[in-house]
Amino acid sequence: MVKTVVELCLEAGAKEVKVMDNPCNPARRTYVRSGIAKAAKDAGAKVPFPNEHKLEKIPLNGEKLKEWEVYRDFIEADKLINMPIAKHHSLSRLTLGMKNWLGALGGNRSALHQGLDYAMVDLAAFFKPALTVLDAYRILHRNGPQGGRLSDTKLFKTVVAGVDYVAVDAMGTTFFGIKPEEMRFLQLASERGLGIMNLEKIKIEKRTL
Repeated sequence: MVKTVVELCLEAGAKEVKVMDNPCNPARRTYVRSGIAKAAKDAGAKVPFPNEHKLEKIPLNGEKLKEWEVYRDFIEADKLINMPIAKHHSLSRLTLGMKNWLGALGGNRSALHQGLDYAMVDLAAFFKPALTVLDAYRILHRNGPQGGRLSDTKLFKTVVAGVDYVAVDAMGTTFFGIKPEEMRFLQLASERGLGIMNLEKIKIEKRTL
C-alpha cells in the first residue's frame, strides 16, 4: 500500500515524497521490520527517521490540546496523506486515522492518554490530511496496539480511502463490529463539524480488484 501511494504521488507530479512516523518502538528497527522503509525507498520516497532536533512546539489551538512538539517534516509538507492500519487499542478502543496523528508528535505522548479522545480530534483538525488511506487488509482485532500472535488478526482484504477522515474512521469501526456512534472521538469530531460520522449519509464507492 505504501509503495503504491508513493508511486501515485510521484506520478501526479509530487517533487518529493517522504514517508515518516514516530512509532512506539525504536524507529530504526520498526521501519525495517514493517517492510515500509524498503517499499517506500524502492518506490522513490525519502524515509527520514524522527529527529528530535526537528521538533518544534507548535500552537495547535485545539479545544483541549493547545500546543505540542511536532516534527517539522509534517508542518513543512504541502500535502499530508495519513495511512493508518486498523487495529484494536487498549486505551482508545480502536486505532484508525485520527489516533494515527500521535505518530507526528514528539515529547511525552503518554501524557495525552488522559483525555485521549479530545487529543485525537484536536490533532486531526490541526493536520487536516488531504487523504486518509485506512489499511484494513489484515486488522488487529485484539491485544492492541501491538498484538503478539497471528490469531490476534483478522483478514478483510479491504482498503478504505477518502478525503473525509471522520467518514473513513467511521467506516473503519465496522470491521470490529462497532457502530461509529459508540466511539467518543467520532462523536466529538462530528459535533465539531469536521466530517460525517453517519454511514447512511456517506457516499461509498466499492471496487473489487
